[in-house]
Amino acid sequence: MKFLQTSRSRKISLPLFVGATLSLIALGSTAAHATAGPNRVPAGTYVDESFDPTAPSVVIGESGGSGRSGCPDRNYVALGYVWSNSVNGCNVIGTNSKVKVGYGWATDGRGSAVINAKGFNSARKTTWYAAGRGTGRTIQINWGNVAASKQIQGISTGALATKIKFS
Repeated sequence: MKFLQTSRSRKISLPLFVGATLSLIALGSTAAHATAGPNRVPAGTYVDESFDPTAPSVVIGESGGSGRSGCPDRNYVALGYVWSNSVNGCNVIGTNSKVKVGYGWATDGRGSAVINAKGFNSARKTTWYAAGRGTGRTIQINWGNVAASKQIQGISTGALATKIKFS
């Protein structure tokens, strides 16, 4: 079987069982984001286990913080009565210890939630920071000199589930 590969696609092979492999074509994103492969992470930057070198990345450097970090919106559903984590958002590569990352989140208007946003403390350990309660907020979170994926966790208040977009 032949695969058409362009500059926006890459071939992925997944082992199914011994002796069989499933091959897929993954089309690259057409969104304009700063990208950084594994060899573009600056020396001395801690690489968190959530960092995906094949995903879009935003590099935040000398200026420190960044509004919402240029990441595309991700969908998430906060469940009622139990805290749950979202899927990973885009990668953020912080190039110095003063970097703060902007998060923005909003419900679809039919519910409210309590949200925490992933960041990193001065020891480069994952820390969940309070990112607000209600129908939406924007907040700057400590990130530092870390390469990792953005993520939120939340709980719906007053509904079994609340739809949320975050970036």
